[in-house]
Amino acid sequence: MTEDRIAIVTGASSGIGRAIAVRLARRGTRVVAAARRPAPLTALAAEVPPGTLLPAPADVTRPEATEELLGLAESRWGPADLFVAAAGRGLPGTVLGSDPDQWREVVEANYLSILHQLRACAAQFRKHAEAEQTPRARDIVVIGSTAGRQVSAANPVYGSTKFAVHSLVEALRQEVCRHGIRVTLIEPGFVRSGFQEAAGYDPAWFAAVAEENGPLLEPDDVASVVEFVVGRPAHVHLDDIRLRPTRQKA
Repeated sequence: MTEDRIAIVTGASSGIGRAIAVRLARRGTRVVAAARRPAPLTALAAEVPPGTLLPAPADVTRPEATEELLGLAESRWGPADLFVAAAGRGLPGTVLGSDPDQWREVVEANYLSILHQLRACAAQFRKHAEAEQTPRARDIVVIGSTAGRQVSAANPVYGSTKFAVHSLVEALRQEVCRHGIRVTLIEPGFVRSGFQEAAGYDPAWFAAVAEENGPLLEPDDVASVVEFVVGRPAHVHLDDIRLRPTRQKA
């Protein structure tokens, strides 16, 4: 069930994160929607039932940001029991061809930031789980990528951060599963979401990708999978799901 739950969704201003926030809020989940840009969050709040979504401008690359978001949720509605890490960025180019001045930013956004989010969220979830008599579902969902499964010489910097995040998700799952906390990895293939444009990927390249692999996934396709996963009974965990456009080979 997703009703009567309290969620935090990062990367909620656009793409997959936005679609997840909308789906959850429309199903009755109270959502703290976090992203750097406040204007899209305000617009997002107008698209869901009143009182279900709280815009929370935040930079989740700050180590303390997740604890602040958890505190915001608790002060408004109560302790969160669902956290979706959907913020991240891409970087076009090979090892030799990508911009080395952007490497650190990509690693901080896609890996170190996720590490801080997982640590802060899991610590609070474990604390609440240990204090209650009746177990309940608590979910941490991380948006990974098929780029973290298939080594690609064309996209290695972004892909390597996803490989690293995938291992973190499984390690944390093993650490906290005995507390009833489900840590889930979602691995989308090509999604038409604006992600590529924002990261500076070549539009002609992406048009060719869409021609070869389309129809591509839409953000709501991924959001529907997240909604299904977190709606399973507390004793059931779908911990790693890969979804691709049907015509995508790798």
